[in-house]
Amino acid sequence: MPLADDGDIVRGLGFVTMYAAHIEEDIDNILRMLEPVAKFDEKKQRWSISGKIKHAIKLVRKLKSNELKGLPEALKGALKLFEQRNEFVHGRVYVGLDRVDYIRSGRPNSPTKSITSAELYDLANQFWEYRSNLAGPQLFRMPRAIKLYLDGNP
Repeated sequence: MPLADDGDIVRGLGFVTMYAAHIEEDIDNILRMLEPVAKFDEKKQRWSISGKIKHAIKLVRKLKSNELKGLPEALKGALKLFEQRNEFVHGRVYVGLDRVDYIRSGRPNSPTKSITSAELYDLANQFWEYRSNLAGPQLFRMPRAIKLYLDGNP
């Protein structure tokens, strides 16, 4: 059931952060599962989420599994979600004299934009819905694909 927008920007941002953290954990779990193909060492564990996603895409493609052929594209979708998340999480929220909420990026030369709780709740709901893209492959398809790859039958 999607989250309902209650008009609270801070609460919406909290849901974005929490739901994104679940996806980050799913990406880490996928990389742990892929350890027989490529080690997920301490250095890689400290990579940014976009670096981890790009690495996971590369490894899944290396498996050459028909069962996982949609997973690289699904992972690319996560890149887009995390780009949006970063805009909000790494920005600063201000209330203007006009009683409109604004977000200012921490990046130089980025424009200050108005922000609504609806945008945040929408993004939180997108993260929640996205999670199903990663659950199925982890349970059955990825273990089979890894076994076939290791047995020399991609």
